[in-house]
Amino acid sequence: MKNLLTFLLLCLTALPVVAGNNSAKATVDPDDAYKNNCMRCHSAVRQYSPHMTATIVMHMRVRANMTAEESQAILQYLADSSPAKVTSSEATK
Repeated sequence: MKNLLTFLLLCLTALPVVAGNNSAKATVDPDDAYKNNCMRCHSAVRQYSPHMTATIVMHMRVRANMTAEESQAILQYLADSSPAKVTSSEATK
């Protein structure tokens, strides 16, 4: 009986190795993720600090039932669409 339990335990621990990762992870386009999830309710991209943006996206991930990949793509979209910061030397020109 002890040998049978040991064998079953070994089989269960080896199952992920044998099964492998056959699922192909589809990449989510940041532009499509933003348009398909955020643009339903929000028309314009508002600018917040990176920390605040991450908090808002996490909150909306729960509210909008988004996947982790979609929320990461939206964070990427928002980071890419943020305006470049103007340095003080550029502002005086």
